[in-house]
Amino acid sequence: MKPGAALRRVTRWWPLLSGLVAVVLAVGLGAIIARNGQPFALDTRWLTLVSGNRAPVWDSLALVMNSLGGGLVASVVVPGLLIGLLLFLKRPWAAGYALLVIVLSGAAVRLLKWLFGRARPQDLEDLLVSVDFGSFPSGHVANAAVLAMVLAVLFPFWWVWLAGALYTVTMMLSRTYLGAHWLTDTIGAALLVIGIAVAVWAPLAARLAAERRRSRAAHPWRTFHDRYVVETRELDAGSRRRFRVIAIACVGSGAVVFTLMLVSVLSDSGVTAIDLPVLEWLLESRSPVLTTVMIVLAVVFGPIALPVIVLAVCVGWGFGARHAWRPLLLAGAMATGVVLAQLIGRTVGRERPPIDLMLHGTDLTFSFPSGHVLGASDFLLVTAYLVLSRRLSARNTAVGLTLAVVGIVLAAISRLYLGYHFATDALASVSISLVVVGSVIAVDTWHAGRVVEPQARVSP
Repeated sequence: MKPGAALRRVTRWWPLLSGLVAVVLAVGLGAIIARNGQPFALDTRWLTLVSGNRAPVWDSLALVMNSLGGGLVASVVVPGLLIGLLLFLKRPWAAGYALLVIVLSGAAVRLLKWLFGRARPQDLEDLLVSVDFGSFPSGHVANAAVLAMVLAVLFPFWWVWLAGALYTVTMMLSRTYLGAHWLTDTIGAALLVIGIAVAVWAPLAARLAAERRRSRAAHPWRTFHDRYVVETRELDAGSRRRFRVIAIACVGSGAVVFTLMLVSVLSDSGVTAIDLPVLEWLLESRSPVLTTVMIVLAVVFGPIALPVIVLAVCVGWGFGARHAWRPLLLAGAMATGVVLAQLIGRTVGRERPPIDLMLHGTDLTFSFPSGHVLGASDFLLVTAYLVLSRRLSARNTAVGLTLAVVGIVLAAISRLYLGYHFATDALASVSISLVVVGSVIAVDTWHAGRVVEPQARVSP
């Protein structure tokens, strides 16, 4: 087959036809809904099902999706960043495709909302967010689906497809969970946007594919990425296998311990039996000198000093090592910890110890997990791995891990001593950090570790 034959095949009529059929199905669904005037039995049963199984953790996730999928973030900021990235990658056809699909999808959603005027679910007890009129199709789902489709078309990797599908389905579930849409609103939105994306892609497929190949081969970002971003290191098969085992062990043990802490806190039983005795023992140990030391530790691992420290380490490390891979991993791990702490804290909603026990100002945020301990654990454990994994020796590993553990213990003790947390809060934070560092090890080993057979490293 000639080199251009595969590109020409994708411009045949079937993608265009299938995209148009999907759009027609979405419009037809809206017409049936408007004519019927009442929600389908499927809609009412689904709304009853999801509203009857609400829980704080799902409320938090659904509200996060509500923020991500609507407003300026989904309509302006994310599309603008995507188009800017495509132009930076010297893919003008891809940027034009993305812009056209986004504009057409947005216009189609607004047209159908006005045309069919479907009322949203009327039960105010089921509605957890404020909405305007026009239920069909769902704008949030359309925004999610258009982002997923554009990325999948322009970056055709299996994980992009999977992530896009999961994001879209999660958005569909969240809209019905919040009581903002009927189930058929979300189905119609997905059909509409997928159809538009495929129909627009069909005549441009050959140009987009050719442009993608040229961009990957010639763009300066490729050279910059290979020289400065990724730090490739040689690993024999045995070392890579050991790192994978360590990653699985960290993630598995962290998940088990966190689940145990979470169940105990939610049921106010189990491991929480240690909370009051440990807190009382530390309160009895208070002294002016210890209090000063603990406040210093709290400031160092607090929300102001620690981000400054992380920024300085990442920037200095990047310039010193002349690559951004390990600094990016460290920054990503710290950002992940912040997001998890906020999400879990708001979901669990555990109250802190009494205010009169707090020695360094009043803190009215949630207690579980401890943000200070989580930040300290993430920083110390991830930094230890990123340094020690390049200097493999029993002595270095023992010293580095000992220093990391001592730092984590001190951070945890300071939060309990100062009266801001319980022991289970700190244990939960450490368990989350194990999951984070295990994920870092897995990503680092997969992306930056090149397997070299032992004989290939022996000079002739």
